[in-house]
Amino acid sequence: MRGVELLLRWIQQHHGAQRGLLVSAVEVGEYKVWCSRGAEGRKVPVAATTISHHAFELGCAGKSPVLFKDAHLDRRLRSPSEKEGVQRARWILVIPLGKPAQRTAVYLDSRFGDGPENQQSGSKQQMVLSLIDLILERERSDSRAETPEFTSVADPPMSEEPAVVAKNPVAPLEPRIVSQIGNFISHSSVLSKPIEELKKIALTRISVLIEGESGTGKDLLARAIHQASGGGEFMVLHCGTLNESLIEVELFGNEKGAFTDADQQRPGLLDRASGGTLLLDAIDEASPALQAALLRVIDSGTYRRVAGTEELVADLRFLACSSSDQGTGRIRQELRYRLAGLEVHLPPLRNRPLDSLLIIDQHLTEEMVTPPLLEADAQALLLSHHWPGNGWDAVHLARRIGASGLSSIDGASMQELLGGSILNSGEYSTGVKDVLGRAEREVIMRALEVAGGNKSEACQALGISRRTLYRRMKKHGIPLKDPDEGAS
Repeated sequence: MRGVELLLRWIQQHHGAQRGLLVSAVEVGEYKVWCSRGAEGRKVPVAATTISHHAFELGCAGKSPVLFKDAHLDRRLRSPSEKEGVQRARWILVIPLGKPAQRTAVYLDSRFGDGPENQQSGSKQQMVLSLIDLILERERSDSRAETPEFTSVADPPMSEEPAVVAKNPVAPLEPRIVSQIGNFISHSSVLSKPIEELKKIALTRISVLIEGESGTGKDLLARAIHQASGGGEFMVLHCGTLNESLIEVELFGNEKGAFTDADQQRPGLLDRASGGTLLLDAIDEASPALQAALLRVIDSGTYRRVAGTEELVADLRFLACSSSDQGTGRIRQELRYRLAGLEVHLPPLRNRPLDSLLIIDQHLTEEMVTPPLLEADAQALLLSHHWPGNGWDAVHLARRIGASGLSSIDGASMQELLGGSILNSGEYSTGVKDVLGRAEREVIMRALEVAGGNKSEACQALGISRRTLYRRMKKHGIPLKDPDEGAS
């Protein structure tokens, strides 16, 4: 919760407000207060009854912040808890979040002054609001009942205040993109199209070439394709470790008496994978002799065991994994053409940060009865982490989290687990600046995802210019153009 409180505190101090509340309307006159901060930084007691219904509804009707000056003189702006003779707020500022139908806003007020001179959202404030909206979206997507149960380590409970009892729960947002084939799951929009294509060809014998950095999940995706194909054996040939003198024996098998120690017939990988799948792991590390042998089999569709005379049919699907970049590496061009019936590139984890939370969540859930909860600021650190080892880094981190013995992980603890310095007094040395800096990349990627890759719409949602968007995309290593994107 500290991450959201830091963001709310920044907005509160930025506008000089005494109070700040993050509020969603449940139904007319009833509210859910996600978090609140009074003048001394404490929670606002019975916060839901201190909101002006009239101001909140007018403020949520549009997309821009609405400032109500001289609120103490307007009886329509009273809150249910206000009584005659009690000093009232002189101004109220309502900053809407998300879609108007969601009726969620940051609610600020103060008993002093005339209100902020410029209440419009600058680029930094818009980034703060986008991050808050992102966190609330995850919270709503996990809501299952009026009082949600939070079982996901990647989506910890947000509210520290009791929600006002309502007849109906807050309507959940549309869930973020989730793509799945077999046991391979991704929250990345970049992979949604390739996974849909893989589903279409799963039951065919079309070969698939999977490329990506080490640890991006190539083997897991290959197994998922086989899982969706309907059955048969799944065999793996580790191309980079195969002795050249054993290539034909490993692939084709041998007949009895083929060589000195061949006292019986021995099936090869093509035999054992018949009716199923053969994964050519690290095909870019295969020797020229192995690539030539594979090329002959794929071309003819037949093979012979060593010392055999019978032509056997290669009744199987070939999948191949390569750690080289697309279009490069040591794969013979002729072999690449035959293996790439469908070519899939798995982006590194730094380009699909939501998947890092997914990996950590799955690992902790499998290994622990009660996994620790990751607070919002801890998630912000993970979403901006570089993940040089991709999935292996995420798994190792999950193991360190499990071994920490903590029931919840805040940002300071997460930074220590990631190998950073421990921050003094449990506070961030750079406060919100640190959270924003680490989360900016994820906010931009989510804006692009929601906009379907349309950069103009993403700029409008983020409140920044196209030039600024390109500069920040370049800063965070976000590709300026998707692989399947045309001119934009």
